[in-house]
Amino acid sequence: MRRTDRRVLRALRTIPSYMLLALVSVAFIGPIVWMVSGSLKSRNEVLRYPPTLIPEEFRWDNYAQVFELQPFDRQFLNSIVIMALVCALTLAVAIPAGYALARVRPRGAAAIFLLLLSGIFLPPESVIIPLFRFAAQLGWIDTYIPLVVFTATLFTAPVAMFVMRQAFVILPQEFEEAATLDGASRWRTMFRIFLPLVKPSIASAVVFTAWYSWNQFLEPLVYLRSRQMLTVPVALTLFEDPLAGPRWNIQMAATTLSVLPVLIVFLFAQRQIVSGLTAGGLKS
Repeated sequence: MRRTDRRVLRALRTIPSYMLLALVSVAFIGPIVWMVSGSLKSRNEVLRYPPTLIPEEFRWDNYAQVFELQPFDRQFLNSIVIMALVCALTLAVAIPAGYALARVRPRGAAAIFLLLLSGIFLPPESVIIPLFRFAAQLGWIDTYIPLVVFTATLFTAPVAMFVMRQAFVILPQEFEEAATLDGASRWRTMFRIFLPLVKPSIASAVVFTAWYSWNQFLEPLVYLRSRQMLTVPVALTLFEDPLAGPRWNIQMAATTLSVLPVLIVFLFAQRQIVSGLTAGGLKS
C-alpha cells in the first residue's frame, strides 16, 4: 500500500472522532454563544419563538443599563476583591501545609492529611447556619470577612493543600539535602528552592480558588445585606422589572461581563494548569 493511501486511511479513521468532538464542543459553546447573542437583543426578541441567533438590532445599550439598574461596578469590584483575598489566604495556608506534609512529614502526617482533606467533602450548606451565627456574634455580617476567612480555610485551602502536597512530594530529595548542607532553613528552602519548581501547581490552585470564590452564591446571599456589598452572582438575580419580570437581555449582558475575570485568569495560566494537574501522576 502506498504511503499516500495510508495517510488517507488514517485521516478517514479520525473523522468519527472529530465529529464527536464537534458535537461535544457545540454542547459547551452553544450556551455561551446564546448568552452573548441574547445580551445584544431586546427583551421581546429574547423570548421570541422560533429563536434567532443573530439580533435584528444590536443593542449595545444593554451593557450600559447593567450599570444603571444596579451598582454593578461596585458589586463587580466586591467580587474581585473577595476573590483576590481568598486566593491570597488559600495560598498562605496551603503552601506551608502542603510542604510540611510532603517534606517535613511530622508524626501522624497521614492522619493529619486525611483530616485536612475531609474539607473537600464538606458541603457548604451543611455548615452555613453555625457559621452564620458565629459571624453574627463577631459582627462580621455585611462584610467581606466571612466570605474570605470561611471560604479559604474550610473549602478552597484543603483542595489547594492537596495539589501542593502532590507537587512537593515528587521533587527529588537531593534538592533539600543540598539546601541543608548550605545552611538554609526550612522556610528558605521552601521559598527559594521548591516554590519556583511548583509554579504550575500554584497556578492550578489559584485558578480553582478564583473560580470557586467568584461563583459563590449561597454565602454572599446569607452574609451580605446591602446592595453595595453584594457580589456578582447575587446581583445577577436582581435585574427584574416589578411588573414584567426578569430583564433577560440585561441579565445576559451582566452575565457576559461576569464571565470575563475567571476567563482571563484561565487564559493566562492555562499552560501552567495542565502541567500542575498532571504533576501528581509523575514520578521523580
